[in-house]
Amino acid sequence: MSYEGIFIRDYVGETPDSTTGTSWTCSPDIICTGPKVLDDPSAFTNKSNYDQGLPNIANQTPLQQNNVYIRGINVSNQPRTAVIYFYYVDTSIVLWPQNWKTVDIQYNNAQQNWVKVSVDTLNQIVGTNPPFLWRPPRQGIHYCLVAWVKNGEDQDTPPELYKIGAVNDMANFILTHKNIGWRNTVEVDGTQPTIQDTAPIIGPHDGGILNIGVQCDNLPKDGTISFTVPGPDPENSINFIDRPIISENYAPTLKVQWPANFNSTLTFTYKKGKKDPPDGANIIPLVGTRGTGSDFIEHVKTIAPNRLTNVHFYGHAKDFHKEMNMNVPPQHLFIVGSVPFKLKK
Repeated sequence: MSYEGIFIRDYVGETPDSTTGTSWTCSPDIICTGPKVLDDPSAFTNKSNYDQGLPNIANQTPLQQNNVYIRGINVSNQPRTAVIYFYYVDTSIVLWPQNWKTVDIQYNNAQQNWVKVSVDTLNQIVGTNPPFLWRPPRQGIHYCLVAWVKNGEDQDTPPELYKIGAVNDMANFILTHKNIGWRNTVEVDGTQPTIQDTAPIIGPHDGGILNIGVQCDNLPKDGTISFTVPGPDPENSINFIDRPIISENYAPTLKVQWPANFNSTLTFTYKKGKKDPPDGANIIPLVGTRGTGSDFIEHVKTIAPNRLTNVHFYGHAKDFHKEMNMNVPPQHLFIVGSVPFKLKK
């Protein structure tokens, strides 16, 4: 069945039937302006701004009331009502729903994380105006923002935040919830000769196999990329050090197996060559799966190909070594989580 109702995008240009796209945790429809409201509240439902992903503001100010605007577009050829629910979560590459929070979210002077919206015509854009008020509870933490729009008869029933214990179950959750938008982008200074940062990984409750990598989105090929991920033991730790970027979308990826409730942190280092990356290039730590059977990727190609990315898969971390041939053919990987670090000049 085709998507009906109000739709929130994961990236600029996405429609419910999109077959290609950029990183899916870059929703242009979740706009956090910090303590300052938009000068013109109608700007974020203007069609021209919507098409361009404007205003592109992600200004999280901790311990103060932040204004969060969420918008969507009616993809049905009839009037609709829907309820938009807003959540935040400590940034992790995988954003398990059981960790989503609603504390310190207000709307219209009430403690609530939802608002009912209405549209009358096809392609009408609607948003939360006035905005949600949200107080980020801690200093030094970047939060992912999540918007869940419920269309249909049960829209007044808050979504069930499933306790998901396995990577493949998280993949199924993503595949079956086109009505969720995610904003998990971090902006970093792209002018430095060496760029280093970290992304936490909250591991699966039940443990299991994770494919962990870093995508070099539009990075010049004369630089190098490194990433490390301490594991529960040396065989399941990743040490990928100072490797040449062999293509502009190079995505080295390695497999590990973690026990239940194991958490870690991915640290990446990008060293520039003579060429500067373009403004808006991304370094994207990611976690993905190829599913439990040979037909999983083929199935995703037919229903949600935009959730796949090409990675350079080098097998299990314990088998990786310096003399390994790096020019392996790319393979499809279903992305269950990513944190784009957007390089800004």
